[in-house]
Amino acid sequence: MTWIKVCGITSKPDAEAAIRAGVSAIGLVMAPSPRRVTLEKAIGIAAIARGRVEVVGVFKDPAAIPSAHAIVGFDRVQFHGDAPLEVPVSVLRAIRPEALERTASHEGETTLIDGSEGKGAAFDWTRVRSRAGAFVIAGGLTPENVGEAVAVARPFGVDVSSGVESAPGRKDPEKMARFVLAVRRADAAR
Repeated sequence: MTWIKVCGITSKPDAEAAIRAGVSAIGLVMAPSPRRVTLEKAIGIAAIARGRVEVVGVFKDPAAIPSAHAIVGFDRVQFHGDAPLEVPVSVLRAIRPEALERTASHEGETTLIDGSEGKGAAFDWTRVRSRAGAFVIAGGLTPENVGEAVAVARPFGVDVSSGVESAPGRKDPEKMARFVLAVRRADAAR
């Protein structure tokens, strides 16, 4: 079954709606972004999600990870950058599709192939179909195209943010439910 993360969760109601939709994980952006949450908000959102879905902290600054993790208690961290990381949880390392050939995978990390770093642009999913190891695809995914993305790329997981929003940082419960349903239908067709 494909792992599903809804990233850019900014409120408890959006977290609850994502959980009801059947996601595997929610992402809390701790880096500059219209979807960034404060540590206080992250603590509250993580508290209602903990034990129900994974809570993923999304970072660009590796120096910010240890203290935020100590306060929030992420299940996994997502990092955009090449710096080596030593954290006590699983890591999703985000790279751009054009960097696939020149980026070495890091031991024990899952690669997140992101077409746009939160800007909602898809990439050619056939480029990653034969990639060895677990990977997650992100960028430009919507309820309308995620089934095709899963069928073509055959990823470990998918990650969506703007594709299930009604406005930046505000998730649409109906879009999240349709997104999860499309992934599960693609899983069943495999």
